[in-house]
Amino acid sequence: MPKLVVLENAVGPERETELPEGGELVDAADEARLPIPFSCRSATCATCLIEIVEGAEHLEPPNDYERELLEILAGPPENRLACQARVRAGAGVLKVRPTY
Repeated sequence: MPKLVVLENAVGPERETELPEGGELVDAADEARLPIPFSCRSATCATCLIEIVEGAEHLEPPNDYERELLEILAGPPENRLACQARVRAGAGVLKVRPTY
């Protein structure tokens, strides 16, 4: 089971939790009260936009809804939507940083 580490900002504290395999990233963060903001949960608002700092291999590729909004936002390729990012099975560390 991967571990999720949320970096609050470039120098701020880290918070972490274990990730359920196959679940959405935002659900695990919400359950553990980690600082990833979210609103719609349907890839329309981009409130949950995060930067993948390390461990992108622990996520499934973006689905069509996520890919479409990421293309509109035209951000760096390491950005994902936490509401759509699904965790793959296996051990490791996934480090993310909210883009707010």
